Amino acid sequence: MANKGDVKAVRVTATGAVFAGRTRLRGLILASDGGGSAGGLTLQDNTDSTTLFQGDVPDGDVFAFNIPEDGILFPGGMKVSAITNLTAATVLIDK
Repeated sequence: MANKGDVKAVRVTATGAVFAGRTRLRGLILASDGGGSAGGLTLQDNTDSTTLFQGDVPDGDVFAFNIPEDGILFPGGMKVSAITNLTAATVLIDK
């Protein structure tokens, strides 16, 4: 069985660019800060700010998810437009 591509793990703790070039979201891990409210993450395309993924995690929990098939394409790169009540998020992308 051949590999579909290389995967890179990027830890994010604030808004901003995750990857400048074309990439695919393959999976993610969201860790709540346990501060009393659910956590959330919004990922957008760098070029046109289209929201392509939004994820939530219950307060005090960790959420991990692998995106099936070829993942979610971010043609203009990926950026975090919102991150709330998370200690951090780890996004798994094509490098």
